[in-house]
Amino acid sequence: MAKKPTPHPYSDRSSFERLMLLITALVHYPGVGHIPEEERESHSGDALQAVQEKLCDLAASLEIKLPSGYPATATLRKDLQCLRDYGILDHRIYRWGYYLGTGVMSLEQLQVMMCALESQGKYQGNPQARQLYELLSRRLRGLELASARQFSYPIRQHLNRAIMETDPLEMMKRGKNQNTLFHQQATVEEAIASAQAIELSRKRDPYGRGLVGPLQVWPLQLVYHDIAWYY
Repeated sequence: MAKKPTPHPYSDRSSFERLMLLITALVHYPGVGHIPEEERESHSGDALQAVQEKLCDLAASLEIKLPSGYPATATLRKDLQCLRDYGILDHRIYRWGYYLGTGVMSLEQLQVMMCALESQGKYQGNPQARQLYELLSRRLRGLELASARQFSYPIRQHLNRAIMETDPLEMMKRGKNQNTLFHQQATVEEAIASAQAIELSRKRDPYGRGLVGPLQVWPLQLVYHDIAWYY
């Protein structure tokens, strides 16, 4: 006599779609579910609400109709446990948000990338690289590595330091805040992409060419050479 198949908790269509939407949300929004410390006191509700919101947004974009208030955060907590049971998520607390594995690279490749990113942010004065490195460092704290020290050891770094201040946040901390091009980098990049002119205001003229005050220029490219950024 043939053995009757055992029904799986996700054998029905709605449960299966919910699990697939959860996995898709973790793929497209790595770090979802993390509440920054400065927002925790004012944040009301479960951190899984952010996961719920992204899941519902994805369902709407894929034209999958979900009942109002579905899925509940308690249901999502069970789904996350299912992903742990199958090894899709690790058996640990995700203090810095949920993400799946290391994405498109191995741990060894991730180590090389992190070292290069740290060097670019710390020594080359790239504020976007520094902020991204800090974000990934927080998110990767939960990885159970054989040797965390070996993973983050700063090898193959470029030791040159930019000769000018390039990070607006660091400048504010040091009381040296100025409205420089690095504060308006998104505007400059948009001007480059759309072939638009920007107006600069120079307070000094180190080369004695009389270029003090307003100056209209057409930025062609953002270039880094040796120790400084150039437009």
